[in-house]
This record gives sequence, structure tokens and C-alpha cells, in this order.
Amino acid sequence: MAIAEPHARQQGDGEPPASDPPGSRRRHPWRRRILLTVTALVAAAVVVLGTLAGTYQPIRGGGESGTRFPGLPTGTGLRSVNTFGVDPGQTYVPPQRGAFTILQALSNVGPEPVTIEAISILSPQQQAEETEGEPGYPLTLAGAVRWIPACCGSWPASGRPVAGLSLAPGQDILIGIPLRQSGTCYSPNGFISPDGFYVKERYLTFTHWVTVPFQPALVLHYPSVPGQKVPPGYVCLSK
Repeated sequence: MAIAEPHARQQGDGEPPASDPPGSRRRHPWRRRILLTVTALVAAAVVVLGTLAGTYQPIRGGGESGTRFPGLPTGTGLRSVNTFGVDPGQTYVPPQRGAFTILQALSNVGPEPVTIEAISILSPQQQAEETEGEPGYPLTLAGAVRWIPACCGSWPASGRPVAGLSLAPGQDILIGIPLRQSGTCYSPNGFISPDGFYVKERYLTFTHWVTVPFQPALVLHYPSVPGQKVPPGYVCLSK
């Protein structure tokens, strides 16, 4: 009688599955879900923090102001006008060829330090136009903006350049902005009040141009535009 050959066992014959070979690892779907969840939360946090950092603008103006700053030109005839009651009025800048200085206060009102990259009297759009040959109007910078501490006794002999200054949370400084009127001719009956000055601040890797209104506001006669024909009725300064 022939002896039957043994048959190899196959899965599905009712036998239990073979155990995993030594050294193999079982897959755990819940670990993958946790990893995906953590990754999504981290990505969301990065987006939120990036958005907050990208809009962080703690620079504010206000407080002390004036027309004198150590080491910078004073100008001629600058004075306060339209001061009725508690109204701070405006600082009137009469037509002049020479440079003058406006003192303003700056503060970091936020919880994190920021770096002042630059200060300009021209808006970012005007700065772009100036690089293409358009003259600044109605004022231009007449030198580097400088700063001194806003406290602690008498003023130093001169300030230090403000570009590159890291402003700590709650820190107050005074800045001197040397300015010059764009043209040497002006409208005797027309006046203009610049919006303010512009501070380029940096926080982490983000930079912003922040508009800071002059306090009090500046007012001056419409100056002529350099390189353009002087309009009728304008008066020109003597040389």
C-alpha cells in the first residue's frame, strides 16, 4: 500500500496564522495618527506665529516734541501755532533754504524687542519713486536721524544714529529728524501738513514700515517741486 505524501499546510485551512518571525515589528495605526496630528498642530502653530510676527508693530510716537536736538541744525523761525485751549496746535515751519530739526518721541509698547532699521520722511512708495528719479516732496531728510535716551538728566552733546537700534519692551527714546524743504519757492497762501514720518522696524525676520504722525502736526507753505516750472504766484527765497 502506497504511503501518501504529506501535504504543505496553507493559510485558510482552518489553522491559526503563523506568528511573526523574530525581529519583525507590528504596525500600529494609532501611532501614525498621533504623528499626523502632532505634525498638523506644529504646522498650524508655525503659521499662527508667523502671522503674528508678520504683523507685530509696537512702535508708537507721542510724548515729548520740539525743534531742537543736540548736534543737529535748529532752523529759523519754527514756532507753535493754532494753540487754542488744550489743542496742541501745529508746528509752523517758515520757508527757508537751510536744514531744520524736528524732535519726536518713540516708544516700544509691545512685549518683545524690535530693531529700528531706518527712518524716512518719505513713504515707501515715495522712496521707490525717488530711486527712479522723482524728487522727494514736500520735505527730504537733511542727514542721519539720531537718538538720545528719553530720561535721565541732561542731554548729551550729540545723539547716535538710530539705524540698527534695538528698542527693548517699554523703552522710550527721543529722535532728531533733520529736514529740508524740497523747493526754494513757495505758495504764500497755500499750506501743506505732512502725514508724519516712517519707521522701518524689524522683528525676527519680518520688516515693516510704520507711519508715525508728527505730534504736534507740521504745517508749511507748499514748496515748489525741484526740476519743475515754478507755478504763478509762488515766491522764491533770495540766495
